[in-house]
Amino acid sequence: MTKNVEEIDGNDDNEEDPIGFPIQDTDGSVHMKNIPPSFFSKFHCLRSEDLETFLFEFEIVCRSYGYLLKTQKLRLFLATLKDRALKWFMSLGTNSIRSWNDMQKIFLEKYKDHDVKEEIFRMNQREDESLEDLIERFMYNVKREKLHHLGSNTIKTLLLRTIRDEWIDLLNLMSRGDAYHLSFKEIFET
Repeated sequence: MTKNVEEIDGNDDNEEDPIGFPIQDTDGSVHMKNIPPSFFSKFHCLRSEDLETFLFEFEIVCRSYGYLLKTQKLRLFLATLKDRALKWFMSLGTNSIRSWNDMQKIFLEKYKDHDVKEEIFRMNQREDESLEDLIERFMYNVKREKLHHLGSNTIKTLLLRTIRDEWIDLLNLMSRGDAYHLSFKEIFET
């Protein structure tokens, strides 16, 4: 008696997936290239990770390697999830994701606001960051976190708190006084 391939490798399409893999494979004919894992940003679900930057970088890698089909992106996306993010993904349930659109929706619902509201309070000027770059990053976070309701004096105080001491000294020198007495607009224009 000869055994067929399904009996030999243990794969039977009628059996339930013992791992409970969340992605329903609807198109097994999609061509995939081998991309070194080091080319991908990894998402660990850490407070320091920027979701928008992560997704942007993922899209760039996909386009760079010609992965323009949504099915390709869906398969590739799993290589970017690590630690808590991967555990969350595996907890989604068997065949719960049927498309790249499903994956994006579920992923963004889960992680869109992961500690975004606290980012502005943790910001600090990086060692090699110019004042102009810091202000641009700061304003991006103000807009992203929808903090305009705080008022210009509070936003100014938050900004000044992020600036490194040597830049505060430079601001004091340029403003001929105390930078904390400048308006937000004056700091921005200095």
